[in-house]
Amino acid sequence: MRHKTKFCDRLYNLNPKIRIYDLDGTIIDSSHRARHDKNGKLDLDHWKENNTKENIFKDDLLPMYWQLVADYKNGDYIILCTAREMNKYDIQFLHEMGIYYDTILNRKEGEQTADYKLKRRLLNPYFNLKPFQKIEKYFYDDNDSNLVAIGDMGATCCNARKWNNRFSK
Repeated sequence: MRHKTKFCDRLYNLNPKIRIYDLDGTIIDSSHRARHDKNGKLDLDHWKENNTKENIFKDDLLPMYWQLVADYKNGDYIILCTAREMNKYDIQFLHEMGIYYDTILNRKEGEQTADYKLKRRLLNPYFNLKPFQKIEKYFYDDNDSNLVAIGDMGATCCNARKWNNRFSK
């Protein structure tokens, strides 16, 4: 888990919401690095081979990025929750692109857990620990299984794929 300090002008919100954003397909377009099999499953070996600094910095921001910025500046608590194995270039990209966050939750190297199970486990404390229980939670992701899993925990969910398509050029 990584924490980010104040990064821009931000309101002090007495009643912040918890806003949980996925990265790939939600706020970042990294599709140029992805290859899928005939069933639509991501080829993880191909992804890892293409997870280089040069390729990471070819990624682009999706329209939902601007919603994240607005939520951060509003004083909401921003969690980036990704199934990626994050490396130093991923973190550098987040900082150089101005992707605001309070906490990053990500897959540990070599972990093979299904994405929806991983995210449910990573986010569990934010739904069950007393300081967070009564805070409204919003979850933004492009994967239907993730949306169902986190929605079942009590979050209001937004399908990022549909949202980004609506606001794309």
